[in-house]
Amino acid sequence: MLIKVLAPAVAAGIAAGEVIERPASVVKELVENALDAGASTVDVTLHQGGLQAIRVTDNGHGIAADELEVAFQRHSTSKLETLGQLESLRTLGFRGEALATIAAAAHVRLVSRQTDSEAAAAIELEGGEVIAQTSESAAPGTTVLAEALFSMIPARLKFIRSASAEAGRVHQAMDHLALAYPQVRFSLKTDTKTLLQTSGNGSLRDATSSVYGAALAGAMLEVSPSSGGVYAAHGLVSPPDRSRANRTGISLFVNGRWITSRALTFAIEEAYTGMLMEGRHPFAILFLDVSPSEVDVNVHPNKREVRFVRDGDVFSSIQRAVRETLLDAFPVAQARGLLAPAQGRAVPRITPRTFAFTLPPGTESWAPLPQHQAALPIEQAPIEQPSGAMPTLRILGQIANSFIVAEGPDGMYLIDQHAAHESVLYYRLLKQWEKQQPEVQPMLEPMVVDLTPDQSEAAEDARETLERYGIVLEPFGNRTWLLRAVPAMSRSVDAAKLVAEVIERHRTARSSGDGITGVETRQSVAASIACHSAVRAGQGLNQEEMEALSHALSTETNPQHCPHGRPTTIRVTTGMLEREFGR
Repeated sequence: MLIKVLAPAVAAGIAAGEVIERPASVVKELVENALDAGASTVDVTLHQGGLQAIRVTDNGHGIAADELEVAFQRHSTSKLETLGQLESLRTLGFRGEALATIAAAAHVRLVSRQTDSEAAAAIELEGGEVIAQTSESAAPGTTVLAEALFSMIPARLKFIRSASAEAGRVHQAMDHLALAYPQVRFSLKTDTKTLLQTSGNGSLRDATSSVYGAALAGAMLEVSPSSGGVYAAHGLVSPPDRSRANRTGISLFVNGRWITSRALTFAIEEAYTGMLMEGRHPFAILFLDVSPSEVDVNVHPNKREVRFVRDGDVFSSIQRAVRETLLDAFPVAQARGLLAPAQGRAVPRITPRTFAFTLPPGTESWAPLPQHQAALPIEQAPIEQPSGAMPTLRILGQIANSFIVAEGPDGMYLIDQHAAHESVLYYRLLKQWEKQQPEVQPMLEPMVVDLTPDQSEAAEDARETLERYGIVLEPFGNRTWLLRAVPAMSRSVDAAKLVAEVIERHRTARSSGDGITGVETRQSVAASIACHSAVRAGQGLNQEEMEALSHALSTETNPQHCPHGRPTTIRVTTGMLEREFGR
């Protein structure tokens, strides 16, 4: 095949694949254009998750009529003229690719009017080619309508998920933009509801309330601009008791640009060392204002990745700023006493329970589980049962209110009571799912549950799965839901927190990758319900309760591990004990 220059339409289609990955990419590029145009109001509307249509309207300064066609040509921009200007760039866009690549991937219509113009100018494109230009009436600002996204690139549609999933990704992008620009009034609407509405009053805390809800916004800690050393970070971070199961609550901005950075995310999480239980992640909204010459924003066409000239200083500055904020709010002695596995901690009061097996957990505590480490001075052997079943055990007692000591036909067994109970409940939930017969505890009175906007959106997608496990929710307002029932095994836990955590787990499982299956999602939800319903480490059990748990574990087909992979039981054979005592 001869080497030749690609046709413009082919080149534009290839470029579109780099810049425009899904509807969220289109929204991000168009909203950033609106912000660069000085907009104080940006409204986004989605149809079918953005696959059918995306409309972005702003009140920015608009585009001149004689520049409309040029604006859709590749590498056309008003942001810079020379390469050296990258070192002083303050705008979000600069590559001149956004409109051209969107037009290559969809049918596009743009209407724009400058403040001093009597009429608006309109342009329409199909496959990147102009098919119409007109004048019409419109308010000052710009409206872009992108329809039939990826109709020009059918291969891209193979990687697009459901309309609700794509709307969720747009929602996430809009959340970050709303946090970056609290002085701008944002709205995001779908075919049926409003997903996001901010006031645009300039308050970061108010913008946080619109994104995450008033409760979290009120609890967030302010990071002072004076903290952190060389590069001053400022913003809001959550106290240690406010966390989530994934990192989607971490928003990083450099010179107003929303970025992703594993290193800086790690710096934030390092600041929480000793304050968060394993597998939990904080909320953080952090801004870093640096000289444009200190950061390279031209790393990738999507402009989400950046490089710093002194990345080590940036890392340490953010870590120090967050750590100092946390220690100011929670002095070291208090933090260690509350959050680290401390010695001499008072044993919590245990209320009487019955272990008829449902094995009600009998606790309302949602404190992090202490991380106890087995410290046997002898070799530990895994359970070796040909059938995978546990033998009948004689219960001897309990260590540290966390581990059950038992005697079996071939030695001593140590049972992690939380992991064991979690395993029992997990497999019980899966069996109930298969039989479509959940064990349900109806609420005497429906409980009102307030969710964050993104959780409320995810709740609609998760309702069917949750009902199969006994969690019955009904919409009761924009972000408010009525909880009518919970799984019978969960009747003693904080129901509102259980619902929020399970919805979060469902959303994380669904969005973790295109390969996620329904089976994996419902297993993840079952694991979350089981974890929060199981008896806790540090919780004293009587003889009857320990025997009931041991018996229930012995009837499971896979009793050796909890759903998170931790061992439930360690066996120490009689021979191992004899060797240790020199017999």
